[in-house]
Amino acid sequence: MKFRFTVVMPVYNRAKYLRQAIDSVLAQTFTDFELITIDDGSTDESLEILRSYGDRIKLVQQPNQGPEVARNTGATLAQGEYLMMVDSDDLLLPNAMATYDRVIRSFDSPPVVLGTQVYFHDDEPVPARALAPQPVEVIRYDDYFAKDAIKSKSTFGVSNGNMVIRKSVFDEVGGFRNSTPQTFHAEDQNLILKLGTYGPFIVMLKPYTCAFRRHEANSLKNVNAITEGILRLHDYEMQGRYPGGKERRLDRYAAVGGMAMFWAYKGCWRAGHRKLALRVLLATAPMVCAALWKKSLRYFRKPAQTIVLQGS
Repeated sequence: MKFRFTVVMPVYNRAKYLRQAIDSVLAQTFTDFELITIDDGSTDESLEILRSYGDRIKLVQQPNQGPEVARNTGATLAQGEYLMMVDSDDLLLPNAMATYDRVIRSFDSPPVVLGTQVYFHDDEPVPARALAPQPVEVIRYDDYFAKDAIKSKSTFGVSNGNMVIRKSVFDEVGGFRNSTPQTFHAEDQNLILKLGTYGPFIVMLKPYTCAFRRHEANSLKNVNAITEGILRLHDYEMQGRYPGGKERRLDRYAAVGGMAMFWAYKGCWRAGHRKLALRVLLATAPMVCAALWKKSLRYFRKPAQTIVLQGS
């Protein structure tokens, strides 16, 4: 491969935040990367902003087809060994790539690394704690389905912005779905489930690597669409779309059930959408039970060991 990393950034009407997102990638202390931006039929000034960067970025244009199709387009053109998906309203922290590269070298090119993310509001700066120097701490799991719940002050929610995936593995699982602008929701959870049996799976505890911006146009604000996306994960599991066969069924159920529980409580119940919360829990009840069972088991076994990377 020509580069260590390819950053794929789908763009659709993000003129307000786009420069900050691109600049956060171009300002990385690690320089062996390319940035591919896909303008997904923007109707605001996004395309003009992208063109202003000249040959510092690679620009692809396509009619509006949604972020999954846009990311697949970028991945097809990627010349990096690893793919990073950075959304056009989020930020990559300055040492993110250098840290990811260090983890990759330490674990002999793992297929998937999950970084840490910090949240900030669009009218506030990135929290100072996210930029403070920290040791590199990780946990190594056999694969994603073997991952336990983690107690830590860092934030681990699976999202496009904190997944680093070896391109050959991304291609092997078929990448993202060819969904639409209306049906792409929960795409990051779907992808991690498709990667569920690839290992080792490395979860970073420290330092922070990316910053997720909270604003009124976040796709997470569309509670109904996210709910439908979570329910599709259940349907895909029942259709046998995720790997592992009968041997890993309980692990898959626990993974989907954990996602369903999280969304039912955090996304629906706390936001006042009680009927949606109950709908999610009832529809995924066997998987929620599996998640609760697996979570209870961690009190009876030795927790995963934290690994502190030495040197540079």
